[in-house]
Amino acid sequence: MLSRIADAMFWIGRYVERADQTARILDVNLQAVTQEPASLVTGRCRQVLGIFGIEAEEGEEPGVQRLLDLLAVDRGNPSAVAGALQTARENARGAREVLSTEVWESLNTTSHGVPRALRPSRMHGYFQWAKDRCAVVNGLVDASMTRDEAWLFWQLGSTIERIDMISRILQSHDLEDTSDANTVMLLRTCSAHEAYIRSYRGQVDAADAISFLLLDTFFPRSIAHCLAQLDQALDALAKVHGHAFDRFGTQDPARRLAGRALASLRYRTLEDITADFDEEMEHIQMVTGALTRALDTAYFRPMA
Repeated sequence: MLSRIADAMFWIGRYVERADQTARILDVNLQAVTQEPASLVTGRCRQVLGIFGIEAEEGEEPGVQRLLDLLAVDRGNPSAVAGALQTARENARGAREVLSTEVWESLNTTSHGVPRALRPSRMHGYFQWAKDRCAVVNGLVDASMTRDEAWLFWQLGSTIERIDMISRILQSHDLEDTSDANTVMLLRTCSAHEAYIRSYRGQVDAADAISFLLLDTFFPRSIAHCLAQLDQALDALAKVHGHAFDRFGTQDPARRLAGRALASLRYRTLEDITADFDEEMEHIQMVTGALTRALDTAYFRPMA
């Protein structure tokens, strides 16, 4: 496979996942904002911006409309829902030979369907539409594409982005606030509330919720599950390129990074992980960045 196509498939996966997760974060948090007293709106909006690594300008009091303009419909911002979908489509144009027609048409239709402006009264419908469109794209990828290198790079991009986004949500969470309302908000933001309730039989507990999002091996949005899925995709890709495990272990830097991060979660207690939770989540985000650079060096720009 040409390195430019591998690069495009990787970033399509990342941007579709980014659009989906951003829509989920904004849908849950901005609906909560509209139900809070006006005095708390600015603080909640700053917290949402913090998830995306954005700091409000000095003296600025961000509101719901500001977040919608910046993170929902801004086509020039790749961290916004509209910007991520637009960038995914542009990458898809360079990978038409490996994408099924259904996937390309779905990405194209989705990108052109994004509105130019959005008001708070219509935001829930827009976020639901964005989540549905991302689900359609991902479903068509699974249903119509061969499990070859192109599909593997898509999976790698999607999984790395999910790990990064979930770690950002967890990093923004206040561990000292163990109230049921705060815990439910965290679970809903990660699209994990219903799965958690089924797993824990309706009992909401702050420590169990953190454990579920970090360590559960069956929930597809937990960080441990995503890291295990990432390791499997890297293993399949290594076998295609003749870089499988030998008697000295793996020589693939990306697999070493993913393996260390997974082992660090699996073989430590929750208390140990949460002792310096902010630094732990920051480390996971650094791992996703290092994984992206390792893949870039190995597959996308090897001559560089």
